[in-house]
Amino acid sequence: MSKKQALISLILNSLIVLGTTGVVISYFFIKLDYLDSPFQRFCFFTTDSNILSAIAAVVVVIFDIKILRGKNNALPHIVELFKFVAVTAVILTFCTVMVLLVPVYGAERELLGTAAYMHVGGPMLALLSFTLVEKSTRLSVPETFLCLVPVVIYGAVYFVEVILIGVQNGGWPDFYSFNKNGNWMLTVVIILAATIAIGFLVRLLHNINIKKHNRVRS
Repeated sequence: MSKKQALISLILNSLIVLGTTGVVISYFFIKLDYLDSPFQRFCFFTTDSNILSAIAAVVVVIFDIKILRGKNNALPHIVELFKFVAVTAVILTFCTVMVLLVPVYGAERELLGTAAYMHVGGPMLALLSFTLVEKSTRLSVPETFLCLVPVVIYGAVYFVEVILIGVQNGGWPDFYSFNKNGNWMLTVVIILAATIAIGFLVRLLHNINIKKHNRVRS
């Protein structure tokens, strides 16, 4: 990883950290008509995936600085794996918004204001940084399936809150309509398949132009 690449990565990841932090802070000052509390925002995969992306960005920034100072010459493989998982999560957010939420709730609600960053800006910054400049090591096929971890964890919580507990007993409303007409099992299959497909695409874009032997474990 060249110092030029590290500098670009540093800039892009700093924007992710600042953007996500700013939006999350704004949640406590900007009230939405369809939410009773700002803390409800953290029930959304959008918020959770962007926070995960920001945490990964912080880690990458730390190593970008080390590379610029000559203390490292590449991102550790485990750091790139972490960033990969986070990128896949926010791109899943982007795809879900474009395919499912915009047709249901409209572009004004889903693509304007802070949603513009959380649904589009943040995910695109993460994708660009990971596939264009954060290319120290190759990702293997088995490692691609790590992208399922955030989705499975969130899905388990969503299942408990929406289906097992239910909104009538204090659980979450089905704000993603994943259980529409009781078809939650079909939704699970679609979401997992979509996540894997996104993961393989992100992996492909990341691995392009990286030599096959360029794999550093740490």
